[in-house]
Formats: sequence, structure tokens, C-alpha cells
Amino acid sequence: MVAGKFQIRTAQDALAAHEACHDEFRIPEDIYEKYLNYEFPPHKRTNCYVKCFVERMGLFTEEKGFDEKAIIAQFTAKSSKNLAKVSHGLEKCIDHNEHDSDTCTWANRVFSCWISVNRPIVRKTYIEN
Repeated sequence: MVAGKFQIRTAQDALAAHEACHDEFRIPEDIYEKYLNYEFPPHKRTNCYVKCFVERMGLFTEEKGFDEKAIIAQFTAKSSKNLAKVSHGLEKCIDHNEHDSDTCTWANRVFSCWISVNRPIVRKTYIEN
């Protein structure tokens, strides 16, 4: 697979990714409702669900981890005023899996750290009003 230029994803893309990951991991509805609101509570399937979601959204690959440029592009496309917060979250949270975690744990560890600072931006970007 040849990596192309990152395409900004829409709220419809986010919902499609959620639905695909929901089907793949058979997430209970009460937990899934939280995921749709970008809250990822501890659950036996949360780590792999988050990995599935960020992969489908073009933000993460098993080989390279998180694509910082894609994350910045995605979450500053509507408003460049988000840049400082998005970048700060990346500086604080990105790791290159020095812990040698499985990829699901790695994806969720980094994304959970980053979204704790950026949840309002993610919701504005990925949830239709």
C-alpha cells in the first residue's frame, strides 16, 4: 500500500469509522455511546477499538505509530487557533512505543493522553452539530 497525502476526514468519516470498529469488536451499546462522545472508559476492548478508530481516520499505523502532521492537519483545518493546544498535546503524549506494548495498548495510551487535552477540539471536528 502506498501512503498518499493525508485527507482531512469529516464527521461522516468519523461515524463510519466508529460503526466499522463497533461491528469489528462487538462493543456493548452503553460503552459505544461513550466512544461516540470521545470518552474511552476502561473496557477489555477499548484499546483495540481506539487503534481501529485512529487507523481508519488516517492518524495511526502499526509501522509508524501516530502521524503528527496528519493530527495537526486534521484538528487545525477548521481553526488554526487550535494549533498550540493540538501541538502541546502531541509533545506531551506521543511516544514511539519504547514500552514495547502491543499496538492496541500503544494506540490507546497515546490517544487517551492527547484527547484528555483536546477532547473539545475532537468533538467539534468529528461530531456534526
